[in-house]
Amino acid sequence: MNSTFPKAYKYLETINEQTADKLDVIAKKLISDINEYEKPSQALRRRFSRGASQVKGIDRNGRVTMIKRESHGGKYKYLIQGDNNDWFEPEERIWVVAMYALWQASRKHKIST
Repeated sequence: MNSTFPKAYKYLETINEQTADKLDVIAKKLISDINEYEKPSQALRRRFSRGASQVKGIDRNGRVTMIKRESHGGKYKYLIQGDNNDWFEPEERIWVVAMYALWQASRKHKIST
């Protein structure tokens, strides 16, 4: 997956999992195993396919935030709601999937970081 998300891969291979924040730890887990990545990625796509306009995620600071998906010429763009309620697109989709996976894990009370 390092060729799919080169910037995230380069960053995540340098983090220390003992001191990293939860978003980095879960992103590193997802980027290192395609099967681990596909579970929350498919779940996120299903939520939007079934009509959700926004879904929850957890940002780097542990806050619940919103994720939305927009269609642009047959391709989807995922946007994250920032602190100031503006929407922005992360550099690579791995961060959106990681935020959603972190929210899923928090609901199940099984965040292992």
